[in-house]
Amino acid sequence: MKRIVIFVVLILVGLAAWFGLKEYNRKNKDLAGEQAALTINAADLIAAFEKDSASANKTYVDKVVAVTGRVNNINTDGNPVIITLGEEGKMSTVQCSMDSTHASDYKSIAVGGNAKLKGMCTGAFSDPMFGTNVQLNRCVIQK
Repeated sequence: MKRIVIFVVLILVGLAAWFGLKEYNRKNKDLAGEQAALTINAADLIAAFEKDSASANKTYVDKVVAVTGRVNNINTDGNPVIITLGEEGKMSTVQCSMDSTHASDYKSIAVGGNAKLKGMCTGAFSDPMFGTNVQLNRCVIQK
């Protein structure tokens, strides 16, 4: 009886270790080939979160969203590269964190120009002083 219990425990530990290693080494899906669930411009996306954040969360969060807008800033200091879309003179923005495998693609766009980016929406942060910042992760630039 003791041997059976030890054998079962060893099998369970082995399965747990295999599953843990598999999840640790899992890669995120590349969004370059993924179809966007929603396409919207940056101003409308920001307005949706400012108007009713609960409804916007249901509509956009955890979905692949394609956003078109004016490029306000390209921050290349850290990893990932962050491209900020929004209207000139407004504090509210869409912050697009580039996918590390497509990080150098930012060179094809310029501050002040328009760009279309696709990424996974993770929500928005609103502050009365700094406006609303909608977050997109694992972004890729659409041609």
